[in-house]
Amino acid sequence: MIGYLRDYANAITTIAYLFAVVGLFLALNGKIEFGVAAMLWTWFLDHWDGHVARKTRHLRRPGMAEFGKSFDGFADLIHGVVFPAAVIILIGHGTTLSLIASVLLVLAGAIRLSYFENVGLTSDARFTGIPVSYDTPLVALLLLLRPAIPEQAFASILAIAFILLASLHVSVFVKVPAIRGRAIPIATAVAVLMSIALVATAQQ
Repeated sequence: MIGYLRDYANAITTIAYLFAVVGLFLALNGKIEFGVAAMLWTWFLDHWDGHVARKTRHLRRPGMAEFGKSFDGFADLIHGVVFPAAVIILIGHGTTLSLIASVLLVLAGAIRLSYFENVGLTSDARFTGIPVSYDTPLVALLLLLRPAIPEQAFASILAIAFILLASLHVSVFVKVPAIRGRAIPIATAVAVLMSIALVATAQQ
């Protein structure tokens, strides 16, 4: 089984898992901004593994693509569903609203990922519903805006934002272009800059 990780795309996904575990570790130990910063690296690596898989498909041994699809899907579940739900609960200090938001996000995320696993992209390379990969960048953006938001309202705003996003995850009326080609380096740059900004904010 370990041999599947010798594939270029699967190796990138493995590195993404490492950042995901670090992100969870930091967030659960009270360093939420640092945790989100680390998870942003999981986010942009998630785009690179697919890009590399497409570019090296002629070099991949039998079974690598099938393994990589599932391997990548579990990473999506962590950084796009479980991690944001944990952050919502941590920031909300276990309120009922944070629980509701987390439950809805996990259910919507699981449905969204299962749908994509079986249906895939539309004929014009678009996602049906907003992908769960948008969740971590939204957490990062809201944390960067946190100094401008009344502290007593921030937890509620975060929870409500993800309740709305959960509904968009499973909406068949929303079509979102896949991040591919030139958009990948742009997404990478945005993720790196946001991660640096989060670390700087946390140290103030």
